[in-house]
Amino acid sequence: MLNIYKFHSNPDELIGHTSRNFYFGDEAKELILQGKEVTKVIGTLNLKRTQITALPDNLTVHGTLYLNDTPITALPDNLTVHEDLNLMRTPITALPDNLTVQGALYLSGTAITALPDNLKVGGALYLDGTAITALPDNLTVHGTLDLDGTPITALPDNLKVSGGLGLSGTPIRSLPDNLTVQGYLGLKRTQITALPDNLTVHGDLDLDGTPITALPDNLKVSGDLYLSGTAITALPDNLTVQGPLYLTDTPITALPDNLTVHGALYLGGTQITALPDNLKVGGNLWINSTPNLDTNNLPSSLVVKGNIRYK
Repeated sequence: MLNIYKFHSNPDELIGHTSRNFYFGDEAKELILQGKEVTKVIGTLNLKRTQITALPDNLTVHGTLYLNDTPITALPDNLTVHEDLNLMRTPITALPDNLTVQGALYLSGTAITALPDNLKVGGALYLDGTAITALPDNLTVHGTLDLDGTPITALPDNLKVSGGLGLSGTPIRSLPDNLTVQGYLGLKRTQITALPDNLTVHGDLDLDGTPITALPDNLKVSGDLYLSGTAITALPDNLTVQGPLYLTDTPITALPDNLTVHGALYLGGTQITALPDNLKVGGNLWINSTPNLDTNNLPSSLVVKGNIRYK
């Protein structure tokens, strides 16, 4: 008779299990690779780098399911994964409508082109390097949403992201109104030309290398603000940046009154002619390679908590 206790790190947890409708990770792996029907797996099911091509219907995995680097092309109906689902670098092109993933969903480097309308993901969603072009309406991601390097051109109006939002290297040109991002917002090397009103970013905002020329008046950034190499010509009057502000190699010529930067301020390579009297910088002030600024023509009321770097 099979001793099920030897497959579990804590046999006390098995008290109350009176039937063999469940299997543990290693045991389940061998059965599934043999084509046997398994509907419940206790713990992690690691099938990565195997030759698995199909999973049983109605499968529930009470842990993480690793399918990365396998030839699998489709998932079964009613698949439920209580932790993460890793499908990276598989040829999968679509997901079943009733898929439930309570942790993160890794789809990086797959051939996925669309997501089901009722997809439920309890953690991060990684779609970087895929061919996805659109997201379903009402999508909620309870973690990071990584779309870096995809051909996506627009986001749904009611998108909710509880973590960071990565869009670097995409052809996206605009963002939906009233977008709130609880983590970073990465727009580096995109074609974005403007940000929506009422945008709130609770982490870093990276706009490096974009053609953006202005920021909305009510922009709130709780982390770093990256504007190096952009076409930015002015900043809003009431801008507050909780981290460093990077303006290196931009065409900006003046800073607004009442600007407060709680980190370092990078102005290298700009044509700024003067700093506002009440400028406050919580870190270093970098004015290297600024032909119109040096340590002799700074306002006497300037507050810099770090060092002033001129050369």
